[in-house]
This record gives sequence, structure tokens and C-alpha cells, in this order.
Amino acid sequence: MLKKPTIYLAIFSFSVSVAVAQDDAEFEQYLKEQQAEFQKFQNKREQEFQAFVERWKKAEQAYKNEISEKWEDAKLPDKKRWVEYSEDKNRRTIVDYENNTITVEVLGETDDSNVLGTAKSEIKRLNETSAEEAAESDPIIINAGMAVNNRSQQQPKRSESLLGYKVDEQKASQQKVRRSGNRASVTIKMPDTALSERVKRVLPAAETYALQWGLPTELVIAVIHTESSFNPLARSHIPAFGLMQIVPTSAGKDITQFLHGQQRLLSPEYLFDPNRNIQAGSVYFHLLLNRYFKNVRNSQSRFYMAIAAYNTGPGNVARAMTNTTSLKKASKAANQMSPAQVYQHLMTYLPATETKNYLTKVTEREAHYQQALGL
Repeated sequence: MLKKPTIYLAIFSFSVSVAVAQDDAEFEQYLKEQQAEFQKFQNKREQEFQAFVERWKKAEQAYKNEISEKWEDAKLPDKKRWVEYSEDKNRRTIVDYENNTITVEVLGETDDSNVLGTAKSEIKRLNETSAEEAAESDPIIINAGMAVNNRSQQQPKRSESLLGYKVDEQKASQQKVRRSGNRASVTIKMPDTALSERVKRVLPAAETYALQWGLPTELVIAVIHTESSFNPLARSHIPAFGLMQIVPTSAGKDITQFLHGQQRLLSPEYLFDPNRNIQAGSVYFHLLLNRYFKNVRNSQSRFYMAIAAYNTGPGNVARAMTNTTSLKKASKAANQMSPAQVYQHLMTYLPATETKNYLTKVTEREAHYQQALGL
């Protein structure tokens, strides 16, 4: 009689074990299914990102081919220049934000007065055109299937000029017409105060997001200056977009994962909005400081490494520090140096001259804006 409970207990224990094993097997299968679904989602997202890049580059090349039929030196908008052609492609207008100039070029035989009149009309049009309106009519954006149109019919036209500064139209009439072959051109130099006006335009957003993400405002301004020279429609071949040159397929992933809990594709439409772009760039710099290089104890050393990484990526900075892509080893190496030594090490071992120049420009401009803005 004493053995029955033992037998029943054994049977019960066996039953429980079978049930637990079944539960474990089901849970393991569930995890596998979840992982497969997540991987499927990630693959789909990656395909979406790559499709975007291909679509954008195809639209760029198609428009460049179209322009090349009339212009030997076909130019497209880039990081620091806004380039726009007339519908018949006989007129080209270039706003060079870095050199602070506006150049109007005309093809075909025409006298000086006509060229100057065209230049004057272009200055007037640019003064009255917002960055949003310019983006709405950008043929590359349209052909890539990403037409920008955030403004409803009830909303008034934005008053901020694409130039960031109102240029005197009469200046065009006072310029010399230059000729080369069948091309005539006029270049208008904008005053130095135009740069100051562009800084003032982005300063409120820079202050807001710098405060929110623990960054010096002067650093955010310095990055904007170095990345785009305050060109609100900046873009590069990578492609990267906007004032702080956000790359949707790399930095954009980190930014959206951090802000929204999942990776999203940041479109040109999103990134050409100055406030959104400055928010995105500030978040990414915050992540560089507080995620990628969080183990670097000295704050100045961390900033140097983050500035370089903003241009070339954390992995390349780690490689410059230790000849490996290990962020842990890079941080350990930095902790054995003074900030001045970290800076010098980066200037010596960063492989790209572009990144070395970038680190120099951002740090110098940060000091300049700290003094100029009284920050």
C-alpha cells in the first residue's frame, strides 16, 4: 500500500515532464517563428532601403543625361550648391552657398542686356522661392517618385527665401557679362551678412535639439556649416540629404530606431525640412557620443571621435585608433591618451584626407561660433 503513492507520483512527474517538454518545444518553435518573421521584416526593410537608393541614383543619372544634351558640364545640385535649369534647359542658375554667389548662365546668342535681364529676373524669383517650393519642382525628386508637398492649400507660402537672405535685384544689372563659346554668364556676389542670416535662421532649431540631446549649440552649427554651408536642399551622391547630411540607409536607421523603436526610411521630403533634419543630426551625434563611444572617459576625446565618426562612421574611427573595428578597443586606447593626443592620433591615422579636414573644420568652426554667438 505504501508503494501506490510513489507509483502515482512517478506517473504524475512523468506527465508533468512530458507537458513541460511539449511546452518547451512549442515555445522554442514559437521563438523560431518569431525570429523568422523578424528576419523577413528586416530583409524587406533592407530591400526597401536599397530600392530607394537605386531609384534615387537612377533619377539623378536620367536627369544628368537629359541636361548633357545641351550642357557639356552637366551639373546637378550637391551638398553646397543648388542648381536649377529652365524648362527648355537653355538657362542654368547656381546658388553656391559655400562661396556665397549666384551665377546665371544662358545658352545661345543673346546681347548683354537680355542676359542681365534674365539674371535680374532670376534673383527676383529666388528671393520669392522657399526651399520647400524649390523641392516641390525638383525633377530628380519627382522622377524618383518622392514629390515633396507638405503644404496644404490653406497654408500660406513660406516666407523664408531659398537664399536665406534677400538679395538686391538691381545688383544683377551692375555685373559684367562673361562669354565662353555660346554661353553667357553673370555672377552676383552676396554680402558676408548673407551667411550670418543663414546662421540665424537655423539657430532656434539648433539650440532646441542641442539642449534636448546634450550637445553644444555651437557644435551643431559647426556641423551644419561644414556639411552643407547652410544649403537647405543639400544632397550628395551617397545619397545624403539636408543641412546635416543624413544618410537614410546608415545613420537614418540608428536615428529612427532610437526615436520610433523601429527602423524607418527617412525620405528627402522629411530630411529637407530644416527642423526635422537638425533633430535627426543631433540625435545621431548623441548616439555617437553615448552609444558608440560611451566608454571613452574624457568628454573632449569622445567629441573628437564622434566628429570624425559623423563623417566616416564609428568603425573607421575604431580602425584609426586600433587597426580593428572594435569600439571597445578603440575606447580603451583613447582612455590611455590625453584629448590632444587623441586628436593628433586621428589626424595621423584616419585613412581619408576628407575626414581629417572635416575634423579640423568642425573643431575650428565650433570655437568660432562659440565666440561669435556668445554661447
